[in-house]
Amino acid sequence: MKSVKFLSVIAISVITSCNFFAQTATQANSPISTKYSNEEIAEMIEKYKHSHSHDIMPSAELQQKFKTDFPKSYDIEWETDGKIYEVEFDVKFKDYKVYYDLEGNLLMIVQEIFRSELPAVVKNAAETKYPKYNFEDIDKISRGTEIFYKIEMERSFSDAEVKLLVKSDGSIIEEKFDY
Repeated sequence: MKSVKFLSVIAISVITSCNFFAQTATQANSPISTKYSNEEIAEMIEKYKHSHSHDIMPSAELQQKFKTDFPKSYDIEWETDGKIYEVEFDVKFKDYKVYYDLEGNLLMIVQEIFRSELPAVVKNAAETKYPKYNFEDIDKISRGTEIFYKIEMERSFSDAEVKLLVKSDGSIIEEKFDY
């Protein structure tokens, strides 16, 4: 009986340790600032997208912050509108785009992903809604505390294309058609 209790204690310890390390790893891979609400970030990015941005060489401090957040990045290009910094780069042959505020707070990450990396609930929602379409381009968008997937799908044997914005729970929140 003592050996069963001992094994139970060891199993609980191992599970607790694994959960701790999994949470720590997740936090380390999620450097997005919590300074702003999701709505504030969405508004800031939307304003940036409608502004006149230009290429820039950022401060050494901001470059260092970026290198800390994305140490394996290469092919780096910076733009700003004077309020937001947009950085386009590659990591392991995948395209990324990130946004920082003037203080160096990371606001949003747009990461190119493969179909195989889509959560099943997101993939199933897109395939159910558009069964005769094929996946073309997929981006994972981490904005504040939210995760979205921007999915471009093309209909077989036609020029019809649909662009979806899907929440991580599989709900489609935006659809745009291009014929």
